[in-house]
Amino acid sequence: MSEMSENPRWYTVVLKPQLADAEGRPEHGSPIREARVEATGELGASGYPHYAGSGVQADIDPATGIVEAITVDGGELPLGYVAQAHEGKAAGGDSMVPGAYEFEAPRGPEGEGGGAHPA
Repeated sequence: MSEMSENPRWYTVVLKPQLADAEGRPEHGSPIREARVEATGELGASGYPHYAGSGVQADIDPATGIVEAITVDGGELPLGYVAQAHEGKAAGGDSMVPGAYEFEAPRGPEGEGGGAHPA
């Protein structure tokens, strides 16, 4: 597949809580976890290239760098968290050990939320 060979070999995925400022505009908090994910050579359920590593499975759009689908330690990214992908950027490896931290996500007003689909 020549198409897959043109995609980045790896990304650093950063997980952050999504907060709001005083006017209600979204802003992202400090990173709670980073993981280096490498291309698997396959397309994920979302139709984008699939990347995996350190307990994170992500489908990332190589044209935009947007995380289209993600699971963390086998579960969905909780409501209130965002995942950002940075091509070829590493901050000294994973900042947290996979599975060692539980996510406590804030709940939305109706208990429902958007975000990335599970990978």
